[in-house]
Amino acid sequence: MTPPVTARGIRPPRGWLGLAFLAVWLYLISQLLRIFPTGTADAFDLSIPEARQVLAITSGLGQIVLFAGLTAALWRANLAAGVSGSRIRGLALGGAGIALLSLFEIALFFDWIGIFMNPINELSRSPALDAGIIAGTALVFAGLASLGVGLARAVDLFGRAQAAVPAAPVSSEEPG
Repeated sequence: MTPPVTARGIRPPRGWLGLAFLAVWLYLISQLLRIFPTGTADAFDLSIPEARQVLAITSGLGQIVLFAGLTAALWRANLAAGVSGSRIRGLALGGAGIALLSLFEIALFFDWIGIFMNPINELSRSPALDAGIIAGTALVFAGLASLGVGLARAVDLFGRAQAAVPAAPVSSEEPG
């Protein structure tokens, strides 16, 4: 483990956490509106399939921004704590997941606006879409887990738990 870096030069991740907070609301509202596709379509003068497509895009965008905000915030916390191994691994896994989710989000967006790029449009209409979203989400969670464990190690969370357990008292009396 590397020695902790002075945290004074590292700004707190408030902006990233604020962005993640707003993204949760975008995701939540999009998911709630997906329950009522007819009302959403009527309110925005769209067909029901178009409304579902737009809500899938906004939901995916909320998910991507949420994961990007959380990954960046945890990475910054690891940077301040001076943990290098989990910081690099967590950022790489989180970034790979976000990139994969972004690829499928772009495919959905291009399909919605009607840009015909055959391989990308095929992604949005195939089972690869669901598989890619699941894989991207799994990669992001792996990155977040790595960053979380690294941060817990940096603050010696696991060592303190073991040290806090009192030793069993030694009895000096002999049975008898």
